[in-house]
Amino acid sequence: MDEMVISGASPMLMPRGSSNQIIIDILLLFFLLVCFVALMVFLAAVLRSTTEDSKDAIQQTPVLAVLTGLVGYFAMGVLVVWLYSEAFIEGVLGTEIVAGFFAATIVATIVPLLLSLLGAPGAFSYIGDRIAALHGGNMSGLRRIVLGTFISALAALFPIIGWFLISPLLLVTSFGAFLLARWRRLRIR
Repeated sequence: MDEMVISGASPMLMPRGSSNQIIIDILLLFFLLVCFVALMVFLAAVLRSTTEDSKDAIQQTPVLAVLTGLVGYFAMGVLVVWLYSEAFIEGVLGTEIVAGFFAATIVATIVPLLLSLLGAPGAFSYIGDRIAALHGGNMSGLRRIVLGTFISALAALFPIIGWFLISPLLLVTSFGAFLLARWRRLRIR
C-alpha cells in the first residue's frame, strides 16, 4: 500500500509524490494555455480578413451569431445521427459494415470544430475590445487578441460555469460568427 503524507497546500492526505504530479499538471495546463493564445494570434495574423469579418458579425448581431452556431451544430448533430442509423447503412450504402461511414461521421463532427477554430480569433478579438474598453481603450490589436484569448480561456476553465456555459457558448458563437462572416462575404460578391 502507498504511504500517505499530509500535503503542505491543504490538510488532506495524498499519496507520496502526488504533489509533484499536481505541479506538473499545472505547468502543463499553463503551457497549453500559452500555446492556445499563440495559436489564436497566429490565426488572427494569417486570416486577418476572416478574423475581422467574424468580429464584425459578433459586434453587429451577437444573438444571430449564437443562433447560427446553434443551428449549425444541430444540423451537424442530425447528420451524425443519420450516418449512424441503420437506414443509412443498409439503404444508402447497401451493406451492414462500412468503414466509410465512420470517416463521414468523423468529418461531420470535426468540420464544425475546425470552423469554430477559424471564427475564434474574431470572438476573442471582440472580447479583447470589450476588456480594453474597461481599461481605457488604449491597447494594440495584438494585446486585445492575447488578452481576450487568455481571459476567455481562464474563464472556460472555471469549474461548472466555465465547462458547461462559457466553453460551449464560445464554441457556438465562434462557429456562428464564421458562418455569418462567410455568408456576408458571399452575398457581397
